[in-house]
Order: sequence, then C-alpha cells, then structure tokens
Amino acid sequence: MLGKHLTGIRQLDRDDIERVIGLAREMDVVVKRGGSRLLSDKVLATLFYEPSTRTRLSFETAMLRLGGQVVSVADMLKTSSAWKGETLKDTILTVDNYSDVIVMRHSEAGAAEEAASYSHVPVLNAGDGVNEHPTQALLDLFTMNEACGGLDGLNITLCGDLKHTRSTNSIALGLSNYKVHIQFVSPEELRVTDGIKEVIDGKGRATYEEFDDIRKAVGDTDVLYITRVQKERLANPDDYDKFSGSYQVNRAILDLSDKTVRVLHHLPRVGELSEDVDDYPGAMYFVQPYNGVLVRMALLALYMERA
Repeated sequence: MLGKHLTGIRQLDRDDIERVIGLAREMDVVVKRGGSRLLSDKVLATLFYEPSTRTRLSFETAMLRLGGQVVSVADMLKTSSAWKGETLKDTILTVDNYSDVIVMRHSEAGAAEEAASYSHVPVLNAGDGVNEHPTQALLDLFTMNEACGGLDGLNITLCGDLKHTRSTNSIALGLSNYKVHIQFVSPEELRVTDGIKEVIDGKGRATYEEFDDIRKAVGDTDVLYITRVQKERLANPDDYDKFSGSYQVNRAILDLSDKTVRVLHHLPRVGELSEDVDDYPGAMYFVQPYNGVLVRMALLALYMERA
C-alpha cells in the first residue's frame, strides 16, 4: 500500500488510488460539518520553488480543515536560504525538524525523490519539473470518477502540451491502472513521451491513440482534459506562438459531440480554454479546486497515519 512518501503516482496501484478516492469522498462530509481535529497536533511545511495558487493554497486549506497548523514559504528561491545557495539536502534536513509533513514543488525533475531520500517525515510531491504532479492527478481522477460514476470504460482525451506537462504525465500513469481509452491530442513536437506510453503498454489495461486535431477526438470522448503550452519549459521560447493557438477549446468544439463532455483543466488557462465554456454543463475546472482540498485532506490523513 502507500509508502512513506508520495513522489509520483507511478508508485501507487489501483487499490491505493481507490483508497484515496474513497477517503476524499468522506472528507466532503467532514468539510460540510465544519472540519475535524484529526491533525490538531501536526504541522505542515509547504516549500514552493515555483509559483503556485491552487496547489499550495489547497494543501494549506486541507491541513487547516483537519485542525493542523501550517508553515509556508511561497517563493523559496527569493525568500529562503536557497537564495544564498543552500542545498536541497540541507533545507530538507532543517525543515523536517519543524514539521510533520513536507509538501514541495520544485523546478527540477527528480527533486521530490531527492528530498524524500533525506527527509525523516513524509514528503508529498507538489510538482517536480516536467516529471510528475501526483496530487493533481489524484484530484483529477477523483473529479472524473465522481462526475462519470467510475473510471473503467471511459474515453478520456488529454489535449495540449503533453511533453512538458507533469499533470498529464501523472494522469496518464494513474489511468494506466484502469480499463480506459486515452486519446492524446497534441502537436507532434509536444507529444506524450515514450516512457509514459511504455508504462501504459506494460500494464495492459488502458489503450491509447494519438491525434493532432482535437476535432477528431472530441466526438467520442467522455472527458476532455486541456493543458496550456508550458512556455517556461520550451527549449526555444519562440515556439510558443507556433503552438499556443493551435488547440483552443471553445463551445463550438464541444458542440461537435452529441453528449455532454466533462471538461477539466488544472489551471491557469492562458487562451487554450475559451471563457464561453464556463457555463457549459460539463465544465469541471472550477469544481477541481474544491476536490483538490478533499483529496489533499485524504492524503494528509493517510500519510500522517503512516508517519
């Protein structure tokens, strides 16, 4: 079952994911009853080397809803000793004296694993470079599950920059545990990596195909997950303009389907998702932030239980 740390969703199996989904559903009841004192003697440290709105605030809200306390550094590169050149090792070995769990976002792939190797308390990965964002994927899987009545049998489209987006990496890895069909939609230069496809192939549960045109995929899909082009991660930033307008999803695109498509986006959006989708019946991207609190409450409870 769950290990001491959560550095990637690839370390979770279907039972683990279902356990998180089930507990997140229970946390909805906890929130509506005014919260809990479950973690009243615990402290969460959030260390963010990259900007964040939803991930950091939802983790901190989750800890507060469970009665715990929070210490937070929102801009590690400017307002912590990282600015002076302190190593990740020294930071983690210091901060785990102050906290019972560490949530960290970092620009370098593999940083979460490195932090976990030093930490005496659980480390939960809030995104490490282009690698993974496991808690985002778990809240997205929870959202799909609750909206569609389960995951098995769904046709799920992941659209946009699939090469550099850690959220879609983790979603695809999570979906590899289910009998789903995944449609990867992206420019050829931004396609999902072979490593992700190899994991899906190896498990033999999910199937997938690739498209370069969202119109070819939307008619059959149950869920459409949209991502922005990760300008900050492009080898040549000048390519941004080439890609950014190619995969805009608007109401006209969604109307190509005869059914209500569940539309997800991890946000922020910067033009790839039109505001005319906001009142579309399947729009879920402002439900996801609330679900993020529930899933992160579940994760904090589970990892504190094991600490």
